[in-house]
Parts: sequence; structure tokens; C-alpha cells
Amino acid sequence: MSLAYRPEIDGLRSIAVLPVILFHAGLSAFSGGYVGVDVFFVISGYLITSILLDDIDRGRFSILRFYERRVRRILPALFLVMAASLPPALLILRPGDLVDFGQSLVAVPLFVSNVLFWAERGYFGAASELKPLVHTWSLAVEEQFYILYPPLLYLMMRRAPRWRAIVFGTLFAVSLAASWYLTRLHFETAFYLPVSRAWELLSGAGAAVFLRRHPGPAGLPGTLAALAGLALILWPVFTYDDSTLFPGVTAVPVVLGTVLLILAAPAGNPVHRVLALRPVVWIGLLSYSLYLWHQPVFAYIRYAGGSHTMVLASLPLVFAASALSYVLVEQPLRRKAAPRLRVFTLAAAGSLCFIAIGLWLIASEGLIGRYSKADQVIIRAYQEQSAYSETLYNSLQQAPFDASGRTKVLLTGDSHARDFLNMVHEAGLFERYQFSTKRINAECGNLYVEEDLTPNIEPLRQERCRVMGRFEDETTRRIASEADEIWLVSLWNPWVIEHLPETVANLKRDFGAKVRVFGPKNFGWMTEEIALSIAEADRPGFTQPVAPYFAEITDRMQALLAPEVYTELMTPLCRGDRAHCPSFTPEGALITSDGRHILPTGARYLAPVLRDLIEDGVTPAR
Repeated sequence: MSLAYRPEIDGLRSIAVLPVILFHAGLSAFSGGYVGVDVFFVISGYLITSILLDDIDRGRFSILRFYERRVRRILPALFLVMAASLPPALLILRPGDLVDFGQSLVAVPLFVSNVLFWAERGYFGAASELKPLVHTWSLAVEEQFYILYPPLLYLMMRRAPRWRAIVFGTLFAVSLAASWYLTRLHFETAFYLPVSRAWELLSGAGAAVFLRRHPGPAGLPGTLAALAGLALILWPVFTYDDSTLFPGVTAVPVVLGTVLLILAAPAGNPVHRVLALRPVVWIGLLSYSLYLWHQPVFAYIRYAGGSHTMVLASLPLVFAASALSYVLVEQPLRRKAAPRLRVFTLAAAGSLCFIAIGLWLIASEGLIGRYSKADQVIIRAYQEQSAYSETLYNSLQQAPFDASGRTKVLLTGDSHARDFLNMVHEAGLFERYQFSTKRINAECGNLYVEEDLTPNIEPLRQERCRVMGRFEDETTRRIASEADEIWLVSLWNPWVIEHLPETVANLKRDFGAKVRVFGPKNFGWMTEEIALSIAEADRPGFTQPVAPYFAEITDRMQALLAPEVYTELMTPLCRGDRAHCPSFTPEGALITSDGRHILPTGARYLAPVLRDLIEDGVTPAR
């Protein structure tokens, strides 16, 4: 039975792509518009499986033929958008962002961009909004799935038909379970990686298998199924947001709704008649080009300082570029007869070209030579920050103490604790102290209390905090019992500091160690763009007031904790004046990356101040 064209499926693509675009455009009404990608996954699983089953039945199944079709479908428009994204990247992206763009140019043609953006942590928020190619993660997920799926489907259909239901059912169940658990543990991992998305593609595959053997529900049952399916898709579009635990089980309504719409017989179905209207189908036919073009356009407008209104005003441009891309590139090259070898050769050549450009951008540090030497110091400090921040702290995670006679310190906390340890190291205090570290994220509470802290933690982070733990595990408790001192350093959320007196008392009681709590630090607000915009001559004298939030946290901690326990960092690190906290060293080197975290140059500059605070042991009264 060959695959008949169903215009309502193209109409369904419009239901998938429009919410994604409007979500990325920042329209709050479409706060869950990202679920449109899941609709695409189900449609893809349905269509690809239907085509593969048709090929298998006709005895013309070929892996090379399958991938030739994928190359013709995916790469022409993708390469066009990548090429069009390159000139504005060279013109407006700062070196660090241009390096990131270069990495994406390498990752996209290799279909591993989902791994790249997963490593960079984040789909929601300002950082991802400024990445021109972040949306290609979904293409990578599909292509990774289609590496193994076609040969497995052929094997199950031809060689082991009795096992196919068990094999694919098991894969579906494992992927859905992985999606559920990974979403609770680390939702960025579940969002980007194929192990937690495969069940969505397999759901579409299941619909394809069902429809080859059974007619879909028709008449009133079909209409009700289609209405229910449409409702199950649209409800999350308007009710989910960036705080929703997604994908996991919250993706089930979207996936189920898409499957119901696919299964429902089109004959006499009013929902399908609407989806089959020519304007709706036309948007669906443009959906791939629309998906490709919208993110680079939005990202560059935002990067150049464009407003929300300007992003919305660019929608006609997105549609125009997509229509031209579809008519002039996507369709002609997809249908044009060409030898298979030429198709693969051109695909390889194009991929190598983008990879070469990406590697050049990475090797040139984002064309950093365009900037002055002073600016290059700032840019490189940003590029080095992540590795510098994490390396030392991570190397000492739950490290055993030695017999050197140095004071044994268990240091617990988040990224502020990493900063703190780097300053301690720059201050030369490792000759006097030895450290074992324990990561406790700020949202989890750097605390040691008996009550359940889960209600204070946002749902997206609860499972991660449970797995990460605080002082419950045997290794941490053994290190704490061996430590001479326990130092707590953190961002310090308001709900956390109210538990600090009890925490200090419990740590002293159970482990007999001296306990020290160090307050937060803040230098105002800073970004790479702001730092580079300040004239070099003005940098040594540039100051800002600390953020009121952190000042209030500091004062509250000082009121709650005894002077021998609490050490304030903010006032000393601001050279005694919170209203005029320096952002640069006297030599013009930047201290902080974002106002809260320090750069390597800042760690070296602030190290002597921290050494005095640690050696004095008591915060002077103000």
C-alpha cells in the first residue's frame, strides 16, 4: 500500500511551526510554543516510517536511497540559511560569540548541534535567543535517530517480524522513562538529547504501522479524535512556559494529540478540512524554511539591540525569505534529477566548507585581532572564565585530606564557592590550608538542617538537588568529621539564610569543626558588551553601586550570624565603599563577568583582600 498524499498533514505542520516562531518572537500568549517541535517529531516519525515501509514492501529498501532523500530534503535550505547567517555574524558578533557561532558551523553539518547546545546549557532565556543556529538542535536529534532506525526497522520487518512489537515497544518505554527521569534530574539534558526524544518519533512510527493495517476512525469518532488531538496540542501551547517540567510526561499530551490527528480518517472530518485549506497547507509546506529562517533573523535583531517590536515586525521578512527559499531552493533541488554520487559529493563539499569556516573562526578567537590589546585582555578573560572557574574546585570534589599538617577545610557551595577557592589559591593560602570541596547549588540550599527543604526549591530543580545532596552521603560526612573547619560559600537565596544559624549549630554539634560562613559578593552589573563600551582611559576609575538585593542579603546575614562565624565579603572587596565598587583593576583589567562572578584577572586582583579576611577571621564592625 503506497503512501497517499494527505494535505491535512501539511496543515498540521503549520500548527507545529507557527507556535514555535511566535514563542521565539517573545509573544507571552504562546509561552508553550516550543512544543511545536514535538509535533514535528511525531510527523517525521509517521512520514519516514510510512515511506520506509512502502520501500520494504516493494522490495526497494536501500540505506543509500534513504539518506539521499534526507540530504535532498534537509541540506539545501539548511546550507542556504547557514551561508546567509555568516555575513551578519562577521559584522556584529563579538569574538566570544563569534567563536560560539564557529562551533555551531562545525556542529550543524555533522548533526551534533544538539550536543553542542546541551553542553552550553540552555534553550530558554536571553543567551539562547542570541544564538543564530540554536534551533538546529532538533534537526540533529532527528538525524541521530535516523542513523539506527531504518536498518533496525528493516531487520524487524524482514528478519524478525515476531520481535518487532517487543523491540520497538521496549525502545519506546525506555525512551519515555528516560525522558521522565532526565527531565526531573536535568531538564536541559532531556530537552536536547535523542534518548529522551526517541519515543516521540516512535509514536509517529506507531501511527504509520497502525494505519497500514487498520483504517483510522471515521465519522463522528474520527471527528472527536481530531478535535481532541487539536485541543491536546493547543492547550500546552498556551499554558506551558519555561518553568514547565518538559519534555517528560508533559510532552505526552502534545504527542498524543498529534497521533490522534494523524490517525483520524480525513473523509468527512471538519478538522481535517480546515487543516487542508490551501493557506494552511501553504504555511505547512513552508514550515521547514520558516523554522530555519526565523531564529537567525530574530537573533541578529536582538543582538544588534533591536526591540521586541522590531522582532515582531520582522515576521513578514521571515515569511518572504522562507517562501523564496522554498520555491527557489528547497523544492527545485529536492526534485532535480542528479546522480547519487553527485548528491553526496556536494553535501560533503558543503559540509566541509562550513566546517572549515567554523574552525577558522575558532582558531582566530573570533577574529580577535580586530580589537585593541586592552580589549583583547577582556575578551580572553571571558573566554577563559568557565574553565578557570571550575577546574580547581572540581578537582577537589570530596578529595581526601592528607597528613601535611595544613588546616583541613571542607568548602561547600556553588559557583561563588568556586570563585572563592580560586581567590584563595591566588592568595597563596594553599600553603596553609588544604581543601576538599562539595558542590551544593544555590537553589538547593547550602544547609545542614533536619527539615525537608524541597518545598523551597522550584520543581525544575528538585530532583537534581536530591541527587546532588548536601551533607547526607557517607563520603561528605566522613570528610566533614575529619575537617578542622567547614566553610560555606554561596549566592545565598533569602529563604536559605534564615536556616543558617541552625545549620552552623548542627555542623558544630555533629562534626566538631569550626564553621565559617562567607557572604555574597557583587560589583554592580556587567557584561562583555558593557565592558568593551567603556573607554580604556575611563576603566580604572569606573565604579558602580552594588545591587540592592545583595546588599540586603549581606546585612541580613550579618544580623543573623555571630561575628566569629560570618565574614562579609562585599564591603572589603568593594574597597570599603559599596556605593562605588570598582569594576576594573587600576591597570584597567576587568574584575567581574556579570557583577557576581569574577574573571581570572579579578581573582588575582582581589586575592590579597580575601587573604586578609581569612587570616583575620572576623569581619570588622561597620
